[in-house]
Amino acid sequence: MRKRRTRNLRLSALAAVLILLGGLLASCGNGGKNVGYRPTVVATNFAVYDIVRSVAGDTADVEMLLPPETESHDYEITLADAAKIARADLFVCVGGESEDWVDDTLGAMPEKDRPTVLRAVEIASTVTESDDGILESETAAHGIHAPGEEEESEEADEHVWTSFGNIRLIARAAADALNRIDEWGASERADNMIRYSSQLNDLEREYADLFASTDKRLIAVADRFPFRYLAEEWGLEVVAAFSGCTSNVEASLATISALVDTVEKNSLPCVMKIELSDGRCAEAVARETGCEVLELQSGHNVTRAEFDAGVTLIGLMRRNLEVLRTALQ
Repeated sequence: MRKRRTRNLRLSALAAVLILLGGLLASCGNGGKNVGYRPTVVATNFAVYDIVRSVAGDTADVEMLLPPETESHDYEITLADAAKIARADLFVCVGGESEDWVDDTLGAMPEKDRPTVLRAVEIASTVTESDDGILESETAAHGIHAPGEEEESEEADEHVWTSFGNIRLIARAAADALNRIDEWGASERADNMIRYSSQLNDLEREYADLFASTDKRLIAVADRFPFRYLAEEWGLEVVAAFSGCTSNVEASLATISALVDTVEKNSLPCVMKIELSDGRCAEAVARETGCEVLELQSGHNVTRAEFDAGVTLIGLMRRNLEVLRTALQ
């Protein structure tokens, strides 16, 4: 299960401190937006950070809140991070359950000092979280409710940036938000948006060419699967160990056995893991089957070396294209 309950005390303490700091944050306001002003943007994970910086270019200072090489589902906000958000002109978050600290953090700030907020799940075209193809389903594990206890309502899958269409929607919303904050950079952002859209279009055509060239659609993922939008967009059939946001990544013997059977019965050339994973489940499947282990990039985060080298979300998606080319051969 996710860590909502364990975060409550920490969030309450953070909220109290931010309220006390309200006057200080107010005194550090953003000031006038004059010619040459560069808005400050804080984005939570790598995917939304990179989308925003791609359209902002040199017209804004964009910072990623999640430190490189950090597992996004383990992140807990600090006072220093909350202060960064309070000083920002624009705050871009995913907005899903894994970022349940967002509302408490923003609510603790004086209303007049809150940044403009964009939530990717509210901008994107969403699909409902699903355990289809998931071997260790949280729905199955926690679906029995005590008498009188309400079942949790369906939620949107928050990994919206794994869809080409949603990337365009988030990029457009970010450009529009920055234009409202700083009209002087609008022309440059329009040029950046055209360039970014062209890059997305080119890569999307390559994906379309791949899927037009093969009837195969089945992949095995011995890890979390935060690619529901990718699967929906291209008709992938998936057998995966865990759902995209689960806190449980210790595979049972039954799960490993099911993945082994999937690889062997369908003669799959590879099993997949995701970035920053220890890969133990995938390695276990590979030992039993002799298949290759390949890595899919979800865009949650990247390594420090990748971040410093300027890796982009489009670059990660191109890597995924080559992984899928191998998987579907």
